[in-house]
Amino acid sequence: MNSQAAQVMADRAARDAARAVFEEHYHALKADIEERGITGRIADEMKEQAKDMFDEAVAVAESNPGVIGGTIAALALWILRNPIIAWIEKALEPAVEKVKELGSD
Repeated sequence: MNSQAAQVMADRAARDAARAVFEEHYHALKADIEERGITGRIADEMKEQAKDMFDEAVAVAESNPGVIGGTIAALALWILRNPIIAWIEKALEPAVEKVKELGSD
């Protein structure tokens, strides 16, 4: 057999091996789609991405506890701003009345 024929045979063997690997992956994917369906695969992918994002958020929170604490405190103050303002006004009411009395004299 000459070298060109040997090369053709080697190329065919490589092609057949690559096709066998492709067919194996194709049939595995087809079986998985038939088993779980496309929506199941999408749901699994979304769950995996959400888990990865949560893990990253936990890592950031663990490395920056002061920033997280400050953010939570700022949010709490903002949410409770009206009751806090009312409490301050009630606490300062006697002083305001006294100033008004002094101002009217």
